[in-house]
Amino acid sequence: MMEYIDNIPIYLQIKDILYRKIISNEYELGSQLPSVRQLAVQFSANSNTVQKSLKEMTDESVIIPQRGKGNFVTEDVTIVQKLKENIVNEMFDATYDKLHSLNMNDKEIMNSFSNYVKQREDGHE
Repeated sequence: MMEYIDNIPIYLQIKDILYRKIISNEYELGSQLPSVRQLAVQFSANSNTVQKSLKEMTDESVIIPQRGKGNFVTEDVTIVQKLKENIVNEMFDATYDKLHSLNMNDKEIMNSFSNYVKQREDGHE
């Protein structure tokens, strides 16, 4: 059962999950996506909601519909790379704003992040 965040429309959350699956190569470039019905079951969502997610992704050229065959992930590496950059920037924006609200300046944020990455690396050896 999917756990959705109340204040974000479900179709946007589904879109975000599909983006991440494409970026992580779980859905490879040029591969066929599961059917709308299969995705609806997978996401415990109404098929109209899934269709709305797919429609937006089609408008963004992230997926390409083929009549009678289904929806396919774009083969355009540039589109997927741009998608990844957008998601990374959104995460950085949120984190940056939160750290600034703690009265940290850019240098402190950079040092903290650098130390954080080093600790993570040391912890994974």
